[in-house]
Amino acid sequence: MIMIVTFHEELRDPMRSFLTGKGYEVCVPPHRQDVFPLIKEKSPVVVVLDMYVAEPSGLEVLKELRAQNYRGKVVALAGTSVSSLMSQAFKLGVDQVIGGFQGGGGALNFDQVESAIKTALHPDIAKRAYELYEARGRTKGNDLGDWFEAERQIIHMKTSLPSSKPTEMKAEPEKISKKPTKTKKNTP
Repeated sequence: MIMIVTFHEELRDPMRSFLTGKGYEVCVPPHRQDVFPLIKEKSPVVVVLDMYVAEPSGLEVLKELRAQNYRGKVVALAGTSVSSLMSQAFKLGVDQVIGGFQGGGGALNFDQVESAIKTALHPDIAKRAYELYEARGRTKGNDLGDWFEAERQIIHMKTSLPSSKPTEMKAEPEKISKKPTKTKKNTP
């Protein structure tokens, strides 16, 4: 699940529609005071955090997320006007930063948002793909299938990933053909 934390409707609603259209489960806190209870309830894998939000500020939201032991990924929407905050944000565990919404006329590329989400989740997806490979008895030849399955499982999980604990999902190996595979000989 992806949580979008921004209070700019002109950014929030199109981003939600875009990500939902791409197959992501998305939640959006309806009010500022709902951010933290919704984080606890939904445990999103990624929070897309608009650093331009105020009362509380994006940096305050990030501090509180980490104080409440949120271990998921954070993709920050930021630009030059909040660049002074970004060193603190990185210390608090921002995983990706992309150019953010600037208010009057600024645009955000939603493909870039999706790319940042996938990049932030890359290590977890790689770990899960390897677990699937091992569960299939280390049978070679299904790398891409394992990757896509791991991506599907990670991105569509209902709970956040623990950063230091082993993954608790059980591997779902595919049925493996008993036919031996022929190897091609290289001829000069």
